[in-house]
Parts: sequence; structure tokens; C-alpha cells
Amino acid sequence: MTEAYSFGCLRGFNLLEKFSVQGNKPFLELDFQRMAEWGFDFARLPMDYRCWIVNGNFYNISEKVLKEIDQAVEFGKKYGVHVNICFHRAPGYCINWPLEPLSLWRDEEALDACEYHWRIFAKRYKDFENRYLSFNLVNEPVAGDPSKDPKATNMDNYRDFCKRMLQAIRDIDEDRLVIADGLITGEGYQPVPAIDDPFFGQSFHMYEPGWLTHLGAIWVYPYYMYGERPEYPGEAPNLDKYVDSPYRGAFLKWKGVYVDKAWLEKWMKPYLKLKEKEIFVHCGELGIFPVRVDRRSMLNWYRDVLSILSEHGIGWAQWNLRGPFGIIETGREEFLTERLPNGDRLDRELFNLIRSFLER
Repeated sequence: MTEAYSFGCLRGFNLLEKFSVQGNKPFLELDFQRMAEWGFDFARLPMDYRCWIVNGNFYNISEKVLKEIDQAVEFGKKYGVHVNICFHRAPGYCINWPLEPLSLWRDEEALDACEYHWRIFAKRYKDFENRYLSFNLVNEPVAGDPSKDPKATNMDNYRDFCKRMLQAIRDIDEDRLVIADGLITGEGYQPVPAIDDPFFGQSFHMYEPGWLTHLGAIWVYPYYMYGERPEYPGEAPNLDKYVDSPYRGAFLKWKGVYVDKAWLEKWMKPYLKLKEKEIFVHCGELGIFPVRVDRRSMLNWYRDVLSILSEHGIGWAQWNLRGPFGIIETGREEFLTERLPNGDRLDRELFNLIRSFLER
């Protein structure tokens, strides 16, 4: 058993106040208060490094913004919620557009900057209780051919990145829980191999199958163009209608594939095996974009995903708390059945389902 394994099964939500430099707002104490009152104990903060740099300079850091992050960390401690600081956009990489001017996988300048930023956070929180704070090195690295996709990398490069960032943190803080997302491949998430560190954990995100979880999501290719009404469990219907699109392969790979709880569990298998070896595993994101999805299918999917995670003692963070994929003000009017004291509207049925898994 690793030291990281002792952190157990942490469950909660992603909070997006610093998800993008276009937002860059302070985190809300109310979110931490609510989570604690409802029984959740984990908040992932997926953040954009551009929120805390000044005038595009990697090395000019805004103390004002760092103090806003300090405040979130203190909120977590106050309410007993573990805070996970994640570089959703790191110097040189983000899975989302716009493309970074440098590559975290190929440019030393980007690596140096990313290391510098992690050293800042490591120093800042060196004496903060480990049970209330962890680090997530970078969000959703993608495997592929760099000549075709400037964002892509391979496992060797990604593992080297993880080792370098981990060492930078360890130079300052020897026992901070540090989590690495798996490398996203055509077969799913692949854990980072050969990292020998007792406080190192591994994470994956659960958005499979995309034809259900991202149905109608205009920013996700190819599912923005999928005009069917799929059900879960089941097969994606009418795929032949889309084989002449530029995303032929993405649709054809689902032809004849029946997706149910057994399929989801098989997809998670690399991480379930790690958990069996008493390595810390966490599902850093999960959720369904609700705008067009069939309600019964949506609830069936959540029930199966959370059942698998609970059966294996794996914690998770829903993307997100407020907004699409969440439980508050999701954008699907007929699902928002209850008004909270501050005026926010709650998807009570989904909330009750998710909360029921805290007791398992």
C-alpha cells in the first residue's frame, strides 16, 4: 500500500471560477459550505495559468490571484473539503482551444515555466495539511502524432514530464499528494507507468460513451453533429447516416457496440487494476451534458458509473457543480425542480441519486 492510498475515497465536484482567464473570479465559500453540508469532501479546481500571470509573462505572477486561490484552500479546510489544484491549462498545453504558443512536450521554455509555477504552489502550501490539499499536474494529455496534432504527445514524453514536475514539488514538499491524469489514447486513458513515489496517485476522467455524455455539445467533435436520440444502456442508433462525414472513423468504431455497465467497467479496467494493487486512484471528472440527453438514460448512466466506482472504492469529482454537467443551473429547465435558499435551481432527482452513493 502506498501512502497516497490512505487518502481513501474522496468525492465531490469541479469548481470553475478560474477555469479560463476570461472568467478568473474568486471561488465561492457557499460552494464549499454546500458540499460539506451535503456530505461531499472533495473540490477539484481546474485552473488556467493565465489567470495568475501578468501581461503574458510566465514569470510575472499576480499575488492578488494567488490569494484568491489561498482563500479557496482555506475554505476547504474550514469545511473539511479536500482541495485539488489542477493545471487545466499549463504553460504549453491545454486540451481546449486556443492552442498554446509553445509546446509543453517539445519546448524547454514551456517546461521551465510549468516547473516554475509548480514550485510556486509547492512553496506556498508546503506547511498546509496534506489531508486538505493535493496537486493535479496537468489536465487530459492526449496521445498522438505531433506532426498532425500540435497538442499530442506520447507516453515516454508524458512520463518524463510527470517525473520532472514531481521532482520539482518533492524538492520542496516531500509528502504532498500529487496526481497525474492518464494519457488519453484511442483505447481510453492509460495510467502513467514507472513512477516510484509513495505520495503519487493516478486519475482518469469518465465521459464514455461520448455519443451519450456529449450529445449536442457543440465544442466536441464529432458528437456536435450527431442528431439521434440514443439510449443507455444500448447501442448508438443510425450510425450509417454519418459515415460520409469527415469523422467516419469516430462513428464507425461504435457500430455494433452495446454499452452497458459491463462495458463501462471494462473501459475503466486499467485503473481498477491499479486500485487492486492499493495505488491511489481517482476519477477527476465525470458527467453528462444535459441539453438533449434522454432523462432515463442519463440517470441510468450515472447510476452505473457511480456503482462501479463505489464497488472499487474509487473517489470522483463531477464536472461540475454549477452549470452544464452539474446539479445546479444546468441549462435543462425541466430538470431544475427545486429552488435553493440563494435562488439557485437544483436538479433534485440527479442530486439525490449522486448523494446516495456517499453512503456506499
